[in-house]
Amino acid sequence: MEDNYNVHTHCNSCFYTKCSETDCPLIKCSHCFIPLHSCKLQEHSELVCRRAQVPCPNATNGCKQLIVREKIPNHLPKCIASVVVCSRDRCRKLNIRACKLPLKHMGRKNQLLPVEHPDLDVSLALYDQNMIIQSYNSSRAKRVKQRDPIHPTHPLIPLRNMPFDNSGPTEGLEDSSGDELREKREKLKKSRMVFANCYMCQIDPSVQHLHTLGNGMDIEKLKKRRRTSQVLDAFHDKLNLKVSIAVENAPESVLKSENIREIKKGGTFYTLKCLKTVKRLEYGDHCLSQHTLSVDQMNEMIVRCPNWTKGCEFSASRIKFASGGELRFHTHSATLTHSLNSADYKLENSSPYTLENLPLWAYETLARYLPSSSLYNLSLTSKKLRKVVFIGCYSQCYVEPVWRKVETNGEWFPDGNIIKISSTEPPPKLTWKDPVELSEHLQKCAFFEPVTYDQEMVPVFPKNLELEIWKGFAEELSQRMIRMELMEEQE
Repeated sequence: MEDNYNVHTHCNSCFYTKCSETDCPLIKCSHCFIPLHSCKLQEHSELVCRRAQVPCPNATNGCKQLIVREKIPNHLPKCIASVVVCSRDRCRKLNIRACKLPLKHMGRKNQLLPVEHPDLDVSLALYDQNMIIQSYNSSRAKRVKQRDPIHPTHPLIPLRNMPFDNSGPTEGLEDSSGDELREKREKLKKSRMVFANCYMCQIDPSVQHLHTLGNGMDIEKLKKRRRTSQVLDAFHDKLNLKVSIAVENAPESVLKSENIREIKKGGTFYTLKCLKTVKRLEYGDHCLSQHTLSVDQMNEMIVRCPNWTKGCEFSASRIKFASGGELRFHTHSATLTHSLNSADYKLENSSPYTLENLPLWAYETLARYLPSSSLYNLSLTSKKLRKVVFIGCYSQCYVEPVWRKVETNGEWFPDGNIIKISSTEPPPKLTWKDPVELSEHLQKCAFFEPVTYDQEMVPVFPKNLELEIWKGFAEELSQRMIRMELMEEQE
């Protein structure tokens, strides 16, 4: 420190406020007005002074704001460079095993389905299926490298950009179903070896334990397993959905593979990560609105007709908002937002002011009341509004680093920062209701098939069943009364 700030030997240990040293006299700090030696002034201002303006601790992450040192704790919660990447996930499983091959073919040709659908669960399922299709647009080698012990069948979606990976979207896209079948045959062949179930025999095959000599001739293992044919229901077939509309919430620690009984019935289990960058101050609202109160309860929020497997598309919502509107899924931002009905809000008087010619202070005032998702959608309206939103609503923005890949060695390095607006939605204030319209629909459902009995009904109980019951009850009662009278006489 003496080399950096050239502190005198006497000033290095002096702590008096009225020191008489003449070589280095006392002066007052221009920020906090504390008397100190002049050789310590620079060190005091850069490291100690509580009223000096210093860069934000997140300056290396993109925050360019100068803050008074004592106000740093108040600034950090709303700092634009204090961001969090959401790690919540949701899972999807195939409807039947035969759906995996069409997904691969769709991924090879990059055939994405339109996501716009009036039903919320269907829109979310279509969006997730498109992400699965995009993952199959990569080579098999890239997908296999990104598997882990928790996800041994299919890696996390979306796929990561791995170093030293120069394969394009059209390389190595041959049908990988043959490779998977070959791997299963090799595993089955190893399990049917003569000494496959004995560890000692595998170490020393010459031992030849008698209890393992018959493993290779096990008839039950050689029998071909009979599997019932799986047929895709009419509802998913009509929408060209290969994954189920039901959202699976499997914990991160659960092995998401085909060796689980529930997953083995439906085929491959896909795990989709959120990976949205939000401000640290808005992370709680993001988890509540996008996961806890929406996706995690999607199966209970929407009730479908019991004949939905036959093709009935009727659905009823079990939630309602106090302010009206509905919950919608926006494709461009991949977020669930509370949208109000435009018919309930009409402007009767025309005004010369529009959203594009308001003063700057008006946008700053709106930023205090509008959520980040509304500002995000406003920035997508036009180029002028995008510039105004980033200038007038700077406090709602966040900074995200930009990473570049070196083509020669495959390494990644930071290449500046970019300012964005998060699409965070505040948690919805919803209440649950009874789906009354479902009972009204069942009365006139076109897919309802009533059961008719052509044969004459055979009575199960005799006609005089009620008379026999009352007769037996009277006899039992009379016997009890006789016993009680006999007991009283004996006493």
